[in-house]
Amino acid sequence: MQTALNKNIIIEQYLQYQDLERGLSANSLAAYRRDILEFKKLFKLNDNFNITHRKVNEYIQYLTGLNRKPASIARKLSSLKNFYKYLSEKDLVKENYFAFARAPKISRYHPDYLTVDEIQKIINSPDIKTDIGIRDSAMLELLYGAGMRISELINLKMSAVYDEIGFIKIVGKGNKERLVPYGSYARKAVERYLTGVRERKRSLTESDVLFLSSRNRRFSRTGVWKIIKKYALMAGISKDVTPHTLRHSFATHMIEGGADLRVVQELLGHSSITTTQIYTQVDKEYLLSIHREYHPRERKLRGGKG
Repeated sequence: MQTALNKNIIIEQYLQYQDLERGLSANSLAAYRRDILEFKKLFKLNDNFNITHRKVNEYIQYLTGLNRKPASIARKLSSLKNFYKYLSEKDLVKENYFAFARAPKISRYHPDYLTVDEIQKIINSPDIKTDIGIRDSAMLELLYGAGMRISELINLKMSAVYDEIGFIKIVGKGNKERLVPYGSYARKAVERYLTGVRERKRSLTESDVLFLSSRNRRFSRTGVWKIIKKYALMAGISKDVTPHTLRHSFATHMIEGGADLRVVQELLGHSSITTTQIYTQVDKEYLLSIHREYHPRERKLRGGKG
């Protein structure tokens, strides 16, 4: 059993392992570091990381006492579970008691989404007679046409657009790549932006990033969020619209149209099918509304023609 290693060295070695083996993002690695150091400080683990089953329960009670949301508690437990699995495999702890820790049940939320008509109004809002409008039109079309995350959009490279086959290469969470179609409308909008706007900026920047701000820099998340808010307002949409709303709408409309859940999972880049299943409930609600609207007996109850 190794006990002489400096504790922070062990943590950094673990994070390096996660970076190399799983390709986690800098944000994910930082979250792991915070969770582990918080646990280490809480239980004053100066000599080694050996703990008892009671300590695991005390930690869960501690998090619950802070009124943390179930999702937050589950994430922190996941951090410690992965860390102690690593310690156990490296023979750095006698027993991995976190292997038996049970996270609180997380209630699945129904993602907010827009109707097809609302999406259409937002996408049609940019003035494509201007450079900014051409760029913004392409961004909106891609967010909805490919179901992209905002981080995936702002980091999208020109070299990742395969216009000849209608696919784009998206780098998602954990640097995982996926090749997805982005639809004829988005394809046309991106081609218009590439040839009419982006090509002229090649001499102004060496960046291969597809979408550039007015200062010829990579967009920030806030920058894209403001653009979407702007066009939602112009379209007269009163709902709270965010970049993720377009992604939710993409998934919901795909499932409403009959797409297989596994296909939608691949398109969204979800590592687990359970993440994609949050859209199935929305689909059921949609089917219920359609049934109520078009079934003759339901229409008769509302005074319609039976």
